[in-house]
Amino acid sequence: MDSNLFFNYKNISVLGASGKMGRGIVLLLSKTILPQNVQSDKEQKIIALDLSPNGLKEMLDYIEIQSIKYAEKNIELVRTVYEKNTDLVHDSDFVNYYVEEIKSLIHTTDKVEDTFSSELIFEAVAEKIDVKTSLFEKIDRNSNVCPYFFTNTSSIPISTIETRAQLTGRIIGLHFYNPPPVQKLLEIIRSENTEEKLFTLAVDIAQLMNKTIIYAPDCAGFIGNGQFLREVSYAANLVGGISEDYGFTGAIHLINELTRDVLLRPMGIFEVVDYVGIDVCNAILSVMQDAFSNEKFNDSFLQNWLNAGHVGGQDTNGHTKNGVFKYEFGEISGVFDGYEYQSITPLDLRELSSHNWKDLKSDASIQKTLKEHFNNLHLSNNPLSEIAVRYGKECSKIGEYLVDQKIAFSENDVNQIMTLGFHHLYGPINSFFDASLPVDSLNK
Repeated sequence: MDSNLFFNYKNISVLGASGKMGRGIVLLLSKTILPQNVQSDKEQKIIALDLSPNGLKEMLDYIEIQSIKYAEKNIELVRTVYEKNTDLVHDSDFVNYYVEEIKSLIHTTDKVEDTFSSELIFEAVAEKIDVKTSLFEKIDRNSNVCPYFFTNTSSIPISTIETRAQLTGRIIGLHFYNPPPVQKLLEIIRSENTEEKLFTLAVDIAQLMNKTIIYAPDCAGFIGNGQFLREVSYAANLVGGISEDYGFTGAIHLINELTRDVLLRPMGIFEVVDYVGIDVCNAILSVMQDAFSNEKFNDSFLQNWLNAGHVGGQDTNGHTKNGVFKYEFGEISGVFDGYEYQSITPLDLRELSSHNWKDLKSDASIQKTLKEHFNNLHLSNNPLSEIAVRYGKECSKIGEYLVDQKIAFSENDVNQIMTLGFHHLYGPINSFFDASLPVDSLNK
């Protein structure tokens, strides 16, 4: 593989540059390009396109803040990049110069015409096929360089976009995880028509960004969201099944706490929905429902919040906005009941779990600890343990289904994506929730 393949392209565009994914991709590209530009006299540049001038300004502010943090943390590396610049003496000189150089690579615009000369097009616009394909068609129709397209779609099959935008062979999926500069995982999805040169280039870019690559089949939702949104659908159905006993908001709160504290995850299932964005999750569910007509996804549950305008997502500081839950100082303070946010009472789940995700991350004997924890959960007579175990079994079932249906190439791919991309301590396909272990029915 030619490790310099990416650096042969001078003009690069990012569509949807002000969004949380777009700005992250701009930052990643900038950090990748700058050392090569300095050391090899390259002149690569990034065209950051977005319709919102204010959004672009906020994007540049984000780039500056993150670049300062990076340079201060990696000052020796930055010094190496500029070792020939004798005007720089102090660490602060190197940091300031690095940040200005990063910013100089980025040219912001709200005019799509400015992307027509770009050879590589990275896309991170709304998860709507009409929006994506209309942009691609316009750029491709007016380009004289026959560009390659990299879509960050989180659910739409690459072959579908390829056909609609008439980009046979020249588009590939690079599905970054949020936030792109931090998350190590990257799903690469090719269609049956994808040019080998483009595939090689995509792998080259991923490696230059130090990403862990998982190759995903070209199926709606791919692997990560295929697992996650099927789990969301199950969780929504489960809320309906236990609402009679716990109330609607109580059931939501309970399922969220169980999936976080008892299943030992960094966030509960509905917290993740808020983090990703309710509108984004709903869009992915719609795409998956269209593609998998033999399955029935609960795509009506999230309408409660969409209808009320509570879509979650993140603000410019990375804090989760109100969605399923109301957040105060980063903590859950209420659950939306369809009309307003109802305050919640913290649940005491210590009987079911004496561990937490953060501590277990550094546990040298984590597999033994997990085995003991889940064995105790199976043996518990607490009715909430029954719900947690049944939930874990369903996650395993979903993961196995992805492999059986060739939505994932292997069990290891499913597990890697959930551990790396969603920061779970263990993959969904495991022996902790062996189907042979009996659990009484919830439908008593």
